[in-house]
Amino acid sequence: MAAALRRNSPTPVLETGRLRLRGFSDADRPAYTALRSDPDVVRYLVGGEALIPFAAQIAESRIAGFREAWTAGFGVWAVEERATGRFIGQAGLTRLGRSSDVEVLYAFERRAWGRGYAREAVRAVLGFAFETVLLRRVVGFVMPQNRASIRVLDATGFAASGPRSFNGFSVLGFAITAEAWAANRGEQSVGQGEHVGMIGHDLQDHGSGSWAPGS
Repeated sequence: MAAALRRNSPTPVLETGRLRLRGFSDADRPAYTALRSDPDVVRYLVGGEALIPFAAQIAESRIAGFREAWTAGFGVWAVEERATGRFIGQAGLTRLGRSSDVEVLYAFERRAWGRGYAREAVRAVLGFAFETVLLRRVVGFVMPQNRASIRVLDATGFAASGPRSFNGFSVLGFAITAEAWAANRGEQSVGQGEHVGMIGHDLQDHGSGSWAPGS
């Protein structure tokens, strides 16, 4: 099901069959702090569990950064279940450091794992990237042991672009072009059985990487 786009807020709202992608607000801080406090969610983030004591500060700075980033025309959404209105994670786009690359990023709380939410959210994000923002390419990076996130990228049309290094960390690169998205869009189906995704701002904020468990 294609995502419906609504522009009745400063951040565009995307709606899929089961999810609503909306702008972050200060009211999301407790739920986002909980997300960043879960050892399983932060396992593949730079700093990992060592950053859990700082989850509240990270949540505050991330939410402020997410809201400010929308001045560039794209950014990161809070993701909630349409049926319940419950916050379950984040998904969106971020410019990768000083390069021209735009990276997909996503992360979901454990209670939302195994339902295909990451694939559904990433497809909505890619639709916005290629059909509204008119980007030509979106990239993704994941640690080699993060098999679940690799499955999400595979399922949403990304092609492997090979290993690379970010500040001494070995990661796998992926990319999808606008042409590949248009060609494959009708063939993609919502899958089940993965859990969380990637948080791209960690590369910029902590100087190490942009990887979280796959969803």
